[in-house]
Amino acid sequence: MMSGQEELVRALRKLGLSEYEARAYIALVELGEADASEISRRSGVPRTRIYDVLGRLESAGIIQKILGSRPVVYSAIPPDRALEPLRRRLFDEVSEAIDRLKLMYASTKTIPRFNMILFRGDRVYEAIMDLVERSRRDFLARIFYLPSHVLMELVERLRSLKQRNIQVYFYIDTRVLRRELPLDQLEGMLKELGGNTFTALIPLSFICADFERLLVIYASPENPSECYGFLVHGFEEVGKIIRDQLVGERASPESS
Repeated sequence: MMSGQEELVRALRKLGLSEYEARAYIALVELGEADASEISRRSGVPRTRIYDVLGRLESAGIIQKILGSRPVVYSAIPPDRALEPLRRRLFDEVSEAIDRLKLMYASTKTIPRFNMILFRGDRVYEAIMDLVERSRRDFLARIFYLPSHVLMELVERLRSLKQRNIQVYFYIDTRVLRRELPLDQLEGMLKELGGNTFTALIPLSFICADFERLLVIYASPENPSECYGFLVHGFEEVGKIIRDQLVGERASPESS
């Protein structure tokens, strides 16, 4: 198991310090103030190298000389001041690398193949509840129409998701659903779940778990038992776009 000292050395090396520089800085933080000989003994940096190491640390603004001291005495700059520029530089470099790699990935990514399963009848409604139970991070329900008993069971399960701190996105088209339930009851569901109304352009409902599995549902109030569902797996790239869009909608004043 790595000691606490070695973990500090490794962390400082990730910020760009050499091993000798990291050991010398840690030793000086421990000593408070010290001359080169003391720092060499405490850190294990050879005497033949210690002055070069201290010179680089001083040039980098990580340590400083105490004026007028003979022999020269050094003190450490407080870590939050000394290391913050290094941490910020590392963060910027990693962020830039990620952005460049994302562009490379997007330019070479092949079109994903989706896996699709067809459901019919009551199995569609069972698939809705199954997706709720499988959700671990986010859950989207965008409902054009569901029978009242299915909708009420879905809302009950969404309450449980919120209690588990899972993000719920809940949208309903009240024009159709008010045939099944009173408008004030629908509005109560929206208020409780932090949802919104929407106007469906096509008579389809969408259920999505973790933006990785999507269930597209066709059901009509005229014949709710004759419903169809398409469960799609493996659309993470598209799911991320959908999630970003929903987060943007929630952040905008119009959706509040």
